[in-house]
Amino acid sequence: MFDTPFEWLLLLVGAALGWAWARRRGSLAVQPEGSRADAIAGLSSLARDDADQAITALTRAVEAEPGAIELQLTLGGLFRKRGEIDRAIHLHEAALATPGLSTEQSASASFELAQDYLRGGVMDRAESLAQSLVDSPHRAGEAIELLLDLYEQARDWPQAIVMAQRWQAMRGQSAAPRIAHYHCELADVALAGGRLDEAADQARRAQSLDPKNVRANMALGTIEEKGERPADAIEHYRQALELGPAFARELLPPIERCAKATGNERIYPEILEDGNALVDVPLPLALAKARWLAATGGDATAFLTTRLANRPEWESLLMWLEITGSAQAAGAGWETVRAGLQKQLGARPRYRCTQCGFTPGLLFWQCPGCKQWGVVQPVDGVV
Repeated sequence: MFDTPFEWLLLLVGAALGWAWARRRGSLAVQPEGSRADAIAGLSSLARDDADQAITALTRAVEAEPGAIELQLTLGGLFRKRGEIDRAIHLHEAALATPGLSTEQSASASFELAQDYLRGGVMDRAESLAQSLVDSPHRAGEAIELLLDLYEQARDWPQAIVMAQRWQAMRGQSAAPRIAHYHCELADVALAGGRLDEAADQARRAQSLDPKNVRANMALGTIEEKGERPADAIEHYRQALELGPAFARELLPPIERCAKATGNERIYPEILEDGNALVDVPLPLALAKARWLAATGGDATAFLTTRLANRPEWESLLMWLEITGSAQAAGAGWETVRAGLQKQLGARPRYRCTQCGFTPGLLFWQCPGCKQWGVVQPVDGVV
């Protein structure tokens, strides 16, 4: 009967109505006739899957019974989910102003109102309300999480670090990987401003918090490269590649660039050999080795033939056709075929979140979908 999460939430609202009234007066039967009729009308609308009429009826019930704080909070949250922020704020402000609230009710109303303001973009009010709860015995953990969300949206990384440390202490769980990304964000800011020493300090802090953080090593490589220390940059890029072979597409160009700057011709092929010794070699690493073999007189054809036998991939086949001369033998029609294939391959997602499946076209260290950090990975097979 109820096919959407919204309709199920409406059912919970109806249940909350009954619970709140029964709690206040012992039974629904003793309620004023009008408010009881509105409740029945609201539940009847739910049964008919008429969400709008249910909201209308339940809103009238709240107006008739303004002391039902739990119902006001629930209904206000429903308005927020529907995007009706002004109505949510009105309900939650009224609930917070109700005389005689318990400390728990007051905290709940403040937290709901803080969520309204955050959703509505009124950051200062959301922050003030949430900050008033972080030392409260009620909703403190949720307030800290709201502030983390707020500081991330505002890109206020120092405050985010402080709040993540409080979350860590309260929950008894490590927030080190998340805090490491905050330091990486600060490193990016410093790097953009040309403050290389500050950027390096922040990246090293991230590295110390989360030694497996690929991003921190990539940042250190970029910093060393900008500081014209290509040999040091290679070491950081190489470490990043060892930690995250999936990021080969992002890492191989700067590695090759820095290798040329050092004048050491052995570094780049050594890194390619190490990468292709992995059990599951990412496609960019395989194609990079094939290109290097072709450019240096190695047997790129045999290498790609082995790759194709184990992992049939369009990108490997295209390169194999080019290297073997089969593409040229196909004549003028080959260019049309290749252009079509490359267009089709280019339309595939380049990255995917391992948590929610979101597929952005650019690398985000924080997933735009689920807001988790370090979960977006390159999709193998897209070069």
